[in-house]
Amino acid sequence: MRKYISLLIFICSLNIYAAELPPAPQPEALQAAFRAFIDAHVGNNRWMNKMSYGWPRTGSYSEVTNIPFCCDAKDSVLLAVMDAFVTDEKNSYQYVHEVPGSGMLYSVSLDSKSSRREITRKSKNEEFYMLCAKNYDNPRYRDMYTISYVKKKEGKKEMYEGTLFHIYSPRPDYKEDEVLETPKYKKFILVGKLDPEFVYKVKMVTLRGADAKGGVNYGSRRESVLFDRFVFSKQLGKPMDIQICYEFTNGKSSDWQTIRATPGTTLYVNFHKDSYDIDRIETDYTDDENSGDKQRMEKTDETLKNYSLMLKSINEQIRELRSVPEDAPDYSDVKKRLSSLHKSAKDITNKMQELVEKVAKELEQ
Repeated sequence: MRKYISLLIFICSLNIYAAELPPAPQPEALQAAFRAFIDAHVGNNRWMNKMSYGWPRTGSYSEVTNIPFCCDAKDSVLLAVMDAFVTDEKNSYQYVHEVPGSGMLYSVSLDSKSSRREITRKSKNEEFYMLCAKNYDNPRYRDMYTISYVKKKEGKKEMYEGTLFHIYSPRPDYKEDEVLETPKYKKFILVGKLDPEFVYKVKMVTLRGADAKGGVNYGSRRESVLFDRFVFSKQLGKPMDIQICYEFTNGKSSDWQTIRATPGTTLYVNFHKDSYDIDRIETDYTDDENSGDKQRMEKTDETLKNYSLMLKSINEQIRELRSVPEDAPDYSDVKKRLSSLHKSAKDITNKMQELVEKVAKELEQ
């Protein structure tokens, strides 16, 4: 048992260290530009289509999100998407830009056998960008982002009409006979408790999701606050970032806060107006007095892993905020947010240490 306790402490320290490592290269500018476009345009007489496909025989799984659009050629949010393709070329393993009147038509395979394809460039009249990156959570899969569009006139206005795509699918450069991973879905539950300081001002809580680096799931939900609490649950096949904001009774909304969600966990969080702190995490393992040491070890390892994922998410936010120049107009808010994130990181690290010490005592008995 002492050998396991030493190993457990080592794993804990390793998880904290791993949370500080820089993430694998991702097209973060493009992911952010896609989210901004959705926030600005979807639902405003525009729509977003999302389809999921599974192939049990090959064990592969794909998701396709497409967003038709027709925007002013000067639309800043759309132009930011185009610029982001160029910016993130260095973070991709495949990049394509076709100008109108030249190049090829493009379709993309959705499974390892290429039996299902999605057409992403239908005409040579379209300008076309495509960028592929290894998926953040499963490098055997890819995230493909494309935009195809034509310029047209509506009266005196110049417009861009086309389609944005995000496709999550197996990477075609893997061998066809290699077994590909399929998400194993487990429920994530978030139990939120709002600070008494502002809970009476909150009308509703809005939650929206994206996979770990802004990928497939852009759906949003609204949850009612009963007394000072709300509960959110979702079946997850991989970790996700859940973004949360408050809708106040005066019609205004708060800034978004980001929570790292992992499958098979229940997360208890105390929410303040501009920050939050983790109360505790529970895994989906049974936790009774008769559970054996093996199950207890598994539960502890899983909980430590979930804590380390949250640390990683917090550290990513800290790195992003540190890039804001000190002379920026809202730098005081940035400092406040940094202070809150550092506190959350410290709280989680302390809870990891407390868990290790608790299990060590139990195993010594």
